[in-house]
Amino acid sequence: MPFQSARRLYNIFVGAPAISKSDEAIKIGLIGCSNIAPQAVILPCRSHAEAVVWAVAARDRSRAAEFAKKWDIPHVHASYEDLIKDPQVDCVYISLPNALHFQWALRAIEHGKHVLLEKPATSNATEMETLAASPALQVPDAPILLEAWHNRFHPAWQTFLSLSREHPHAGPISKVHCQTYAWKGFVPATDIRLNYELSGGCLMDFAVYNMVCIQDVLEDSRPKVDDVRFRLWDDPVSKSQGGPSGQIDIAVECTLTNKSGVTATLTSDMSKVGDWPIVPRDWSKTWPSAGWPKCVVECDPIGVKDSSPTIEGSKHTLQRTLTLWNPVLMHLWHSIDIVDVHARQTSDGETTTWTEKQTIKAYSWRDVNKNLPGEFWWSTYRYQLEELVNRIKGREGSGVWMSLEDSVGQMETVDKIYVSGGLNIRPTSSLAGNLRA
Repeated sequence: MPFQSARRLYNIFVGAPAISKSDEAIKIGLIGCSNIAPQAVILPCRSHAEAVVWAVAARDRSRAAEFAKKWDIPHVHASYEDLIKDPQVDCVYISLPNALHFQWALRAIEHGKHVLLEKPATSNATEMETLAASPALQVPDAPILLEAWHNRFHPAWQTFLSLSREHPHAGPISKVHCQTYAWKGFVPATDIRLNYELSGGCLMDFAVYNMVCIQDVLEDSRPKVDDVRFRLWDDPVSKSQGGPSGQIDIAVECTLTNKSGVTATLTSDMSKVGDWPIVPRDWSKTWPSAGWPKCVVECDPIGVKDSSPTIEGSKHTLQRTLTLWNPVLMHLWHSIDIVDVHARQTSDGETTTWTEKQTIKAYSWRDVNKNLPGEFWWSTYRYQLEELVNRIKGREGSGVWMSLEDSVGQMETVDKIYVSGGLNIRPTSSLAGNLRA
């Protein structure tokens, strides 16, 4: 097991051995030389016969050339526009700051390019609705536009959903909680994720993962929003450029409720301090700290028919709780913990309780007895690439997807959380505003 874990991490971070490419491989162009591009696209492409990173563009051509040399990308373009117009490029990956997503995604689909668009897809719902309604996406054989919710494609997440929805021991979902944390200092003060003009904020980065996980579990892309609490970041970059102050959230908590009345709590903090075990709170209240990311689903009790003879008139119930540890980067490590609490009450009122526990891991579809492509070392991004290529090639694949309607609902919920918490919706680009006018 340690050897397998080491091999998995090596293949994820260093890259699996490159394989021969099909003559019909999809040529992907990178718009931006982002830190996430190697993990999200470059390394996953090495192990896919039908996908190749073909070109890269950046605002500074010399930076793009340096990036291309480092990652063996054969073509460099002087501008984003030149890359989009390259007839050899089939698909573009956009990993620019959030505020630039809409503009370049729209330009790409208007030129007939498929688009893998980093999350969140746009700055707000207005932009996402405009993008989804683009005439370029309404025609036969329209380009594919996929918002890059990579964790949705991993077998562990789909297994977690199945165990909470379809397993005979899972009663109706009664409560959900999802959390992510990073320690104070993890996100530098000058990071673009803390810049209002670039559509930054915790909700636009860390917390939006929690939100989409909750939407997935609740099967509701537009849940009701309540009890929003933000902790704010003093945004020196935005203020120095004349932007509004007090609009960048560094932490967020809120409650989301679906149409059936099931409630979920969301907690996310990009600069967590305190809560150290053993150490007195007053001592550690400014110390950087963290917490395990997790998604927890509690189910209502259900009646169970005993397989063995029981006392006549007894009543047997079971209540299931599922916890997925590390629901965003499951390829690094994850664990699905299943806790079933049993209670058997006899006719004379005597109750016996006991607990059964089980842990499941699903690094590949084979781990959960499904005959679908995948290796134990595939990352969430590699599974995402598999489905993107399947969709472009017209194949069914696993059936997991992020629809445009899902993306619109997600951005509507982001906007509702900001408004409910007393903050501004992230700025709409002038291009989107003009198209909506």
